[in-house]
Amino acid sequence: MSEPWLTFDCYDTLIRYSEGKAVALATLVREKGGDDAAVDRAQSAFEACEKQLQLGPFIILNAVLRKSLRAGLEAVELPVATRDEETIIEAVKSSEPFPDTVPALADLKRDYRLAILSNSEPEIIRHNIANIGIEFDAVILAAEAKCYKPDPGMFHELLRRIDDAPGNVTHIAQSFYHDMRTSKDLGFGRRLWINRYGRDGDPDYVPDAELPDLTGVRAQLT
Repeated sequence: MSEPWLTFDCYDTLIRYSEGKAVALATLVREKGGDDAAVDRAQSAFEACEKQLQLGPFIILNAVLRKSLRAGLEAVELPVATRDEETIIEAVKSSEPFPDTVPALADLKRDYRLAILSNSEPEIIRHNIANIGIEFDAVILAAEAKCYKPDPGMFHELLRRIDDAPGNVTHIAQSFYHDMRTSKDLGFGRRLWINRYGRDGDPDYVPDAELPDLTGVRAQLT
């Protein structure tokens, strides 16, 4: 009998995606003469644009990041150069795993098959996986599904690729918006919320467990 599947969101669950973007954006704003208030406004505009683009007609992640960066800098009336776009993309590519990520995944890989379900594209995610240093049994991307989480299409593509029923799969993620709701709606067998940022959940979508990081995942699977 094959090992059961554990499926993971990547960004902000396994690696410091939001942190990497935020640091790069703040550096760009300050280099262009912006102050702390400008950094906050640019960050809000970036995030709003990113979310809106991922809800619209599909475009690949690097285009989402480029457009969101432009929206962020234009919101504070700062100029945008092509090299600025490359800076934000490189920040995502070089985002580091959380300290608990590698030991937890290495331990879980002994008894489970591991998959990534990510709003990413091949040219970016390969750097993220290299930074993690763990071989995954499947990697399912928005670039392949032609949609972004929380769209159910992402999860349907995951289940097609791993060839398993949702009730047999445990999904592990940080984002309620992107992961916890849809995985429940589709009947995933278990949902573990990695609440790294101490956020409020949704009482209509209570997960099977809420954990501060990946350290306690194995204990929830026994």
